[in-house]
This record gives sequence, structure tokens and C-alpha cells, in this order.
Amino acid sequence: MTTSERPLWQRIGLLAGVVGGLALAALSALTGGDERAQQPGGDVIARINGVDLSRADLMRALKAVSAGRRQPLSASDEAAILQRLIEEEVLVQHALELDVARHDPNLRNALVSAVTRDVITRSRAQPVREGDVLAYYAKNRGRFALPARYYVRAFYIPAKEKASQMAAFERALAAKESAKALAERFGSAAPPIPQGLLPLSKLKDYIGSAPAAALEGLTTGHWSDWIDDKGGVWRLYLVNRTAARTPPLASIRTQVEAAYMDARDDAALRRYIDRLKAKATITLAPDAPQ
Repeated sequence: MTTSERPLWQRIGLLAGVVGGLALAALSALTGGDERAQQPGGDVIARINGVDLSRADLMRALKAVSAGRRQPLSASDEAAILQRLIEEEVLVQHALELDVARHDPNLRNALVSAVTRDVITRSRAQPVREGDVLAYYAKNRGRFALPARYYVRAFYIPAKEKASQMAAFERALAAKESAKALAERFGSAAPPIPQGLLPLSKLKDYIGSAPAAALEGLTTGHWSDWIDDKGGVWRLYLVNRTAARTPPLASIRTQVEAAYMDARDDAALRRYIDRLKAKATITLAPDAPQ
């Protein structure tokens, strides 16, 4: 039977199987696969050039093919599926002999992803110790800190109106006009800043970096000096502020533990790659970036 004459279920996913097989074959080579010569049996349903095909692999394939079928798979169907798995393994082995993965970007990415997933999976399987989480939190408290927040009223006067409007604004302040009155007279050019406490990073989106920087030294209930900015000047009133603080570990335990596990995974992958590089022979051209 030719490839085109096979049932659709035998042909769908063949390429995906080869790609996945290449990744698993490379992973096996990196983690210590061995050659076996004895007769298959037990958990092994077939052996192809020393590579075991497990009964679990066959059962997964049978389950995938039978999903959605009204009729159960026949003995000939099961035999055909087994042969397809064997054919995939033969193709994988031949592709490795031809060094296909080295020259195909998709296959290279599949190999890298497979090894990376394996390292991270092993890292994730390790228990999370309380002492490690506490040490990570203590070392990275700034990462979990809640930033200072500011409630600001901002007034902006375009450069062309500075001469008249700045003096008028000063007179209004001296006359103790209310914030509402000031906003009605001088607030038309300023962006509509949401009321309430906002982090400095968010305020910068509304008023820019230079005015936002002036808030650092401003006291609650006071006005800033005039702040020169692109095309005009600003005057800010600080209604309220809250200081930056780091929540106690108990209140953000899940967040800290997740960050710790991510950092541990990254460290495990870095150690793994460094070991591989240390065992490799790497020679750089004289003009290679270093």
C-alpha cells in the first residue's frame, strides 16, 4: 500500500510525529539512552534499532485514533497503527543520520523546546521549601513593593498664554479661590487626570516626566512651583499621597512562590546549558563577537 492509499488517520500527523520524535530522540541522547539487544517484552511492544517503543505509546496512539469513531478499531487497524509508529521511528532515526534537524529551523526549535521543557519539568517536580521562599522574599522585597501613590490636581498653561495666565493664576491662589474655581478658569488645557491615588508611572502618562518628578519633594496640601515643560508650564497641587510599602509575605505568598519557582527554573536551565557548554568543544573565529 502506498502512502496516498493509506487511510486518512494513518497519514494525519505523520510530520508532527517525526518532529516530536526528533525532539525526543535528541533528548534521549542528552539524558543517556542505551542500546538494547534482547527480545521485546513486558512494557516494550517493539524495538527499532535498539530504541524501545512502549505499549503505553501504542495505547496513546490507539486512543487518539479511536476518539470520535463509532466502530471500535479492528485487529488490522491496531496492527497498522503499530506499523505507523514503527515507520515514524525509522524516519526519525534516518533524519538524525542525515542531520536534518541541524539545518531545518523548525526542527531545531522543536529540539530546543523539548530539552528546555524537560529541564523545567524536572525543576518543577522538586518540592518548594519554606526556607527557600523566605530567603527569596527577603532578597527580592523591592520586586513585591507597592509603589508610592499620589492624588494630584494639575494645571497647564501653554507657552503663548504664560504672560497673562501665570499672573492671573497667582492672583487667584492669593485670593484663596477653590480648586473647582481654579479648574474652571485654568484647567482647560490640562489633561483630565483621574481622581484618586495613582502610582507615579501612571501619572507620567498624563502629565509627563518633568512634572511627575516634582512630586517627589512635594508635601501633601501644598502647591508646586511653576514647572517648565514642552510648550508650556505646569502647576501641581498634591491632595494626598501614600508611601511605598512591601506587603507581608503571608498576604502575597502565592505571588512570591510563583516568582521563586520561575527563578529556580531559570537557574536550573542555566546550569544545564552551562554544563553542556563546558563539555563541548567550542572554537570561535578571530573576528567573532566576544
